[in-house]
Amino acid sequence: MTTASHPRPRRVEGIVPERRLLGTTLLVIGTIVAAGFVSDVVDQYTLLAISATLLVAFGLSREYGFAVPAGITGGLGTAILFISAGTFGPAATASVLFLSIAGGFTSVWLLGLLAAPQERHPWPLVPAAILGSIGLAFASGQPGALSWVQVAVAVVIIVAGAGMLLRHDHAA
Repeated sequence: MTTASHPRPRRVEGIVPERRLLGTTLLVIGTIVAAGFVSDVVDQYTLLAISATLLVAFGLSREYGFAVPAGITGGLGTAILFISAGTFGPAATASVLFLSIAGGFTSVWLLGLLAAPQERHPWPLVPAAILGSIGLAFASGQPGALSWVQVAVAVVIIVAGAGMLLRHDHAA
């Protein structure tokens, strides 16, 4: 039986009803975005504030749908904060960007383990590994490192595609 023929039952485990929680979350996110237009100080924290809002919604509901954007906006927000604060020199900007986004995708996978129902699919680890490898390639300071990452990604994708085509199960 597939999930398409039998959708998973929806449960709200938190303290706020799902529709009200989503509406409230959207209102808070909209307010954060609007505040970013008014204040440059708020602007650099916008994505982190959105991520925090989504993490609260996830904590109340344990819905995986809140975990995905929370992780991605958190990773991007962390990169923006580090880069705009000058925490690292200009040479490290690319590394910080890619490693922060990789961390965001890793957090999506970790939050999935806490979701109800639990989400164990490793899809977020794929972009996390690719982006993390690119970040490490930039951090290494070796000009050819990025080319090796590109070759490795291509090989993995080709092997995965061939493996899917050669599988002997009869699922279409």
